[in-house]
Amino acid sequence: MSFAKFSSDYLMETFTLVDNLFINEYLPSCDEKQIKVYLYGLYLCANPAKDNSIDALCARLDMTEAEIFSVYSFFEDNGLIQIISREPLEIKYLSLKKSMQPPKKYKGDKWNDFNTHLQRLYPERMLTPNEYNEYYSFLDDSKMEQDAMLMIVQYCIDLKGMNVRYPYILTVARNWVHDGVRTASDVEDKLREYDTQTEQMRTVLSALGRKGNAELEEKQMLLKWSRSWGYELEAILAAIKTLKGSKNFKKLDAKLDEFYRTSIFTAEQITDYQSHMEHLREIALSVNKTLGVFYESLDHEIEVYIVPWTVKGFDDAALTKIAHHCFITNIRTLEAMNNVVNKFYAQGLLTSISIDEYLNLQIEQDAKIKKIIEKCGRARAVTQADRDYYRTWSVVWGFDDEVILFAAEQSAGRTYPTPYINQLLSNYKSKGVTTVEQAKRTPVISANTTPRASDHTERVYTPEELHSIVRSIGTFSDSDL
Repeated sequence: MSFAKFSSDYLMETFTLVDNLFINEYLPSCDEKQIKVYLYGLYLCANPAKDNSIDALCARLDMTEAEIFSVYSFFEDNGLIQIISREPLEIKYLSLKKSMQPPKKYKGDKWNDFNTHLQRLYPERMLTPNEYNEYYSFLDDSKMEQDAMLMIVQYCIDLKGMNVRYPYILTVARNWVHDGVRTASDVEDKLREYDTQTEQMRTVLSALGRKGNAELEEKQMLLKWSRSWGYELEAILAAIKTLKGSKNFKKLDAKLDEFYRTSIFTAEQITDYQSHMEHLREIALSVNKTLGVFYESLDHEIEVYIVPWTVKGFDDAALTKIAHHCFITNIRTLEAMNNVVNKFYAQGLLTSISIDEYLNLQIEQDAKIKKIIEKCGRARAVTQADRDYYRTWSVVWGFDDEVILFAAEQSAGRTYPTPYINQLLSNYKSKGVTTVEQAKRTPVISANTTPRASDHTERVYTPEELHSIVRSIGTFSDSDL
């Protein structure tokens, strides 16, 4: 489904272009129904957002499906459109300029026998010069034998009846030429292939809930799946089970094409893949519901977010929990949630239990930092900067909470208490102070105090020494400090 479409008002304000060749050459000889079908079909081509199903077309024009197909068959014979598919009906509008080109001239002697045999296949009507010309052009271009072409015509008549038209027959012939069919012997081999797959076709039709015989296009699809793509019947039946809603050859072809492109060939692989995709879909639905977002199609979300998250090792409960935390912290998009997921991944937190344990530790740590802030005489929320300072004081410098709280008490009343805590603890660290008793016996320093020259001998460093030392600061580990 398209992600964007025109409004009905916008569509009503635009125009559908009609070629003047149609108005001048065809419209005068068309009846009312033919004009209605051609123009409304042209309108649907220009506005793909409209419902262009055959049922909608029948209701809109107050015509039966048979009437509409008859009109389009007339236009196909005149080269204005091409009927791509009868079931479901699919039409392609063609350039009118090509239909008006004069036919290529062919010598009659070369085609006398072919003309005679071709006409005999249609005892109920006379073939038109245009039809003969189309066959001549195809045979010249494809280098197919005349006898082979006559066999294909007979096969199509047996399959579709006397009303089958030359565009359909030539489409079949082109497809067979693509498979290397050019001689009468090649046609016999192709028909023999169809006969050998009869039992398989019955099984496939039954699995699709179909009665009756298969269409030629469907036989060609089955040959493609089994011979060209290498699917066994068991795998094809497994693919049918994955189809949603109404089941038909067109949907099955698209599904097998998806499996073929992802190198999935056996029934077992198809079943496992489908089960995995259903699992990913369930995760996506759970994340979206928790996050408060909705997407009509989940395919893009699964590909861009869900698959990478599961590949990283996150379980279902962990992703749902992260989505919940995102929601309550006003993070409401998948892209923003992805940033949070990556942060948890960097910490090695991939399960719901490990995330809970981490969050509990963070809550406990924030409670400790809150006490430090209160000892400073302040009343405010904990910030990320506070957490970074606390980690430096406790993990990197190695002070316990009692010493940090003591330093916070000493900073109470100062305009900038945090820098003073840093100075105090740095002083304690340099003097080897590790307890509150030792800290109480340590002379109190004043804010922004700098050592006197007599207490410290200034050293002059070379540029090479400074460069080496500064570069190495970023590589210190906690154990080095």
